[in-house]
This record gives sequence, structure tokens and C-alpha cells, in this order.
Amino acid sequence: MITIDLRGKTAAVVGGRSGIGLATAYRLAEAGARVVTLSRRADAPKLECPPGTAERIIHMQLDITNSAETAKVFAELASSNGLDIAVHSAGVLAPGSALDTEDELWRRHMATNADGLFFGTRESLRHIRAGGRGGKVVIVGSVSGQVGNPGFAAYCASKGLLVNLTRQMALDYASEGININSILPGFTNTEMTSIYDSGTKEAIADTIPAKAWATPEQIANAVLFLCSPLADYVHGVNLAVDGGYLAGRPA
Repeated sequence: MITIDLRGKTAAVVGGRSGIGLATAYRLAEAGARVVTLSRRADAPKLECPPGTAERIIHMQLDITNSAETAKVFAELASSNGLDIAVHSAGVLAPGSALDTEDELWRRHMATNADGLFFGTRESLRHIRAGGRGGKVVIVGSVSGQVGNPGFAAYCASKGLLVNLTRQMALDYASEGININSILPGFTNTEMTSIYDSGTKEAIADTIPAKAWATPEQIANAVLFLCSPLADYVHGVNLAVDGGYLAGRPA
């Protein structure tokens, strides 16, 4: 039987307080990893941990949009046992076509989805590389980074950049045993997507071949795979986990 065993590994999950990030933290802890969840809020997430995992999950406060703070927090969390795995799941989602997107809305998306993503990825790479034993970096993007989503100009733009950044970073660090990949979730039921009303959700579900929105756990299962030794030869992949949503759409 194939099992995923991450005992002895330290994992950081940015945006690990809710949604896909929290589901990922649970999956990593179930596999035996020591998990540090990171979010802007100081209070720890309300945990409903799988049995036997609560002692392996701790929380640290981090404003991922602040470069200096990100460097400091990653140095602190890696100071004891190093860093082996990093999942970057923080994100902002708000509607607005181009003409409806004011400067503040644009900058808010870019601050988290672009700047914060880069700051966090850079610092996690720094500490994984320093350990000299390879590691895994997984970026949680969106199918909206591959195809447009009407009425979400800033979100689509911010998610589109990570697709090529994932490929570029893989070219630089694959030779050092660092796997850098991204997950492109389809429409997923999280707090962030509560902006959609039930009628809109049903209409969107009809456009998905699987005829259903994803759960955070379904996305986290794919993240766990990319964080595991099973993915040792997977580099620079943007893996859609979308119920077939992209299958009939040109990239």
C-alpha cells in the first residue's frame, strides 16, 4: 500500500487560517508533518483537527504583503527545524470589470495575490534551499489565471502571473531537488467565494463537467500529492483541479 509519510518535515501554509489553506494544513498534519499556519490575524484558526494532529499545528501571524515582516517570520519559523514544504494559499477575490476597478481595488489584489505571493515564495525558497535537502513549494492559484472570468479583472490578472512564475522558478531550482508547482482550483466552496449567491453558484455548476463545486478538501488532496515524495519528478506544473472546467477551454 502506498502511503504519504511526511514525519520529520516542517511545512508552512500561508493563508492557512481558512478554506483551502486550512484544509491543506489538516492534510499535511495527517501525513505527519509539523505545520505552521500563517495569516494576517493573530488568533489561531478554529481547529477541528483530525484525530491526533492538533499538537502538530501551530499558528503565527504574518502580513504577507510586508516584505520585511515576511522575511522575519519565515526566518523565525525555520530557525529550529528548517523548512521542507511551503504552500502559498493567501488570496483576495473581489468583483470588478476593468472600468469598475478603482486603483485601491487593483492594488489590494496585487498586494496579496502578486507581491505577497512573491515575498512568501522567495523566503520559503531561501530557507528550503539553505537546508540542502530539497523540498516542495506549492502555489495555490486559480483557473481564472488560465481563462478569463467575466467581471473579475484584477483577480484574473493577479492569478495569471503566477502561472508563468511557477514555470520560471522551476527552471531555476529543479536541479537542487526543489519542486515548485501550482494548483489551479476551479470553483470551490470557501468563505472567499461566498460573494456568489446560490443562483449564480448553480449556474456556474452547470458549466462544470462534474456539475459541482469543489470542496476545500478535494483541492487539499492535490496539494498533498505535490508536497509528497510521490511528486519528486514533477516540476513547473500548473495542475488544474477543477472538475473538468478547463478541459473544453483553450488555454
